Amino acid sequence: MDRLVEVYAASDITLAYLIKAHLEDAGIPVQIANENVSAAYCIDGMVPRILVSACHAEDAREIIAEIQSPSRTDEDDDFDDMAGLDDSEP
Repeated sequence: MDRLVEVYAASDITLAYLIKAHLEDAGIPVQIANENVSAAYCIDGMVPRILVSACHAEDAREIIAEIQSPSRTDEDDDFDDMAGLDDSEP
């Protein structure tokens, strides 16, 4: 088995599980370290940590970056059009 590496330190357990779900949907097995300790105790540095096999680390980091980056949807563009915020020239 490949060694586990940390790809993300979540601010809370809810975010950790959200990221875990996205990674598992992409076929990447995930473990969450400190998931019970962080909920029970308020100790600095004891945040939920997302761990994946080293062979999946790069893909996992790319997926996490996509989750964290703001994105525009078609609905946003439709709203901009209705609000007169169209980027096209007048």
